[in-house]
Amino acid sequence: MRKNLVIVFLSLTFLIPAVSHAARDYGRNPIDFGGGVYLVLKYGEITIADDVPEDGSDIRNLGFAFGKQVNDVLAMEFEYTATVSEDGDYGGTGSRASADTVGFFVVARTPGDLYAKGRLGYTRVSQEFSDNPVIDWGGEKNVYGIAAGVSVGYKIMKGGAIELEYMLYPTRDDVEFDFSGVGGPVVEEDLEMDFVAINYVWSFE
Repeated sequence: MRKNLVIVFLSLTFLIPAVSHAARDYGRNPIDFGGGVYLVLKYGEITIADDVPEDGSDIRNLGFAFGKQVNDVLAMEFEYTATVSEDGDYGGTGSRASADTVGFFVVARTPGDLYAKGRLGYTRVSQEFSDNPVIDWGGEKNVYGIAAGVSVGYKIMKGGAIELEYMLYPTRDDVEFDFSGVGGPVVEEDLEMDFVAINYVWSFE
């Protein structure tokens, strides 16, 4: 997922000049948010993974983001998502896994019915794993840090749009995997987390 992080930030790098250019053309092709207040409903799959366990997780989250336009192309968003379907056998370890998120974001968006968005913000991810004799999850753990993402969207009606979004959330460092009980080593891994979601955007027009 570190490669994915590079892709996200490169996407943001290319998106920012596009947004700046779009701002100059705003009068001819406005972002129609009507009063600048909007709600994003989101549902998708969270993956928490690294080398161990290799196959990551299967977690479903439902949430929302509440946004307010700052100017023609920039907005601020508050986001919250909660797990509605846990991974019942995380990585084949027998542990249940879930992850709730909360954060604040700066959002840049290109104008038009077909648009791109970049998001950069600070988040808290509450990861929770059930007890396991091999892996020392430490129960519930709050992970704080920078989150970034990109999305593409299409306005399907007045006041409504759909989006496909990809987000990277902060990494949980140094989780201990103790395989000594089965003749293996004790290793430490970083658990990286991403989120692929389908969004519905409702603007108050």
